[in-house]
Amino acid sequence: MKQGQHLEKLTSRWSAMDHAMESCNYDVTIIYGKGIITQYGYLNYFGGYFPVLRPGFIVYPRGGKPTAFYNTRADAFLAKQTGTIEDVRFAGTGDVLDSEEALLADVASLVGSYHPSRVGVVGLKSLMTGFQQAYLTARIDAVVEDASGMANRIKAYKTNEEKAGIAAAFDLAERSFQTFKEHLRAGATPAEVAAEAERVARAGGAIDTLVFVEEGPYFLRKPTLTPLSGNRLVTAYVELIDANGYWIEKAGLFSLGRPSDKALQIGDACVQAMEEVKRSIRPGMRVGEIGQIIRRHGDSVQAVTGIWHGHGIGVDHDIPVISDDGEEILEPGMVISIHPNFADADEEVGASIADVFIVGDEDVQGLSKLPYDIVHLQ
Repeated sequence: MKQGQHLEKLTSRWSAMDHAMESCNYDVTIIYGKGIITQYGYLNYFGGYFPVLRPGFIVYPRGGKPTAFYNTRADAFLAKQTGTIEDVRFAGTGDVLDSEEALLADVASLVGSYHPSRVGVVGLKSLMTGFQQAYLTARIDAVVEDASGMANRIKAYKTNEEKAGIAAAFDLAERSFQTFKEHLRAGATPAEVAAEAERVARAGGAIDTLVFVEEGPYFLRKPTLTPLSGNRLVTAYVELIDANGYWIEKAGLFSLGRPSDKALQIGDACVQAMEEVKRSIRPGMRVGEIGQIIRRHGDSVQAVTGIWHGHGIGVDHDIPVISDDGEEILEPGMVISIHPNFADADEEVGASIADVFIVGDEDVQGLSKLPYDIVHLQ
């Protein structure tokens, strides 16, 4: 993306922040984040840069200019080079365990210089440590509130440019996912299979990844050196952040040899749930309706649910969360990941599939070009 286009995009985001802050009566907003999946999005969305592991802050006075803070000189350099905020500062030593007090003191000092009455902190309750929360609230002479919901509402609605970027990121994830078909086999280790998917993702510009290869009930295990046993149902999963900062996820099912009837029943229920969601999903739909579709297919095989059914995606974890009783409405501009995750009651076998859907004015587009069916391998 050209720098001018990037700056224009960030300008529109700060304009949206001004309107949201006015509605919430915030004089200053503090934006917090770190450089890991599910925590990088706020910094990247509003500042165009996020650090590796360490914390970062953006201080934004309503209608003014943002200031970014990091606790290494290296992060400050990179933020100036690749980010979109001109005023970038650093404090502290950069140690990942105990180096934040100087950084927090500088953030609190700048916030105080604006003499605010109300301050919103994005990530206050959801991402910050107790020490960070206590330090900032004690040293800012104003009403300090969690403003995560305010920021979430802004980044939940994607522009056409953002939707195109998300689709490009998904295409990279799907290319990475297709390596599983070639490399999954009995005797291979999840680590070596995942390495092939990682190779494609990283070669395509991914800047962070989560790759799971799992023949147990739940997919959330980092790849191990334990060989795949064969005659099992395998969930294969790729999550990545692409070079432009968009986060997406793609998952599917593979059978090695002859899985048990119970495993195939669980897997087929997962497939049927995804296919019905794809047929049924529409603008204006309550997310609870999606949750109930997934729940119904799980109940048909007495399955338990290992993780929630989905969530907004594209710029980190976005709203809404897909739950059985969710009242949020799918609105144009939202981008949703749907990922049913079933396991049998004895937690011996499981299955998960993931696809990403873009909500338009008239319809909803699924991004996967591949069928959801179980891929049978020898």
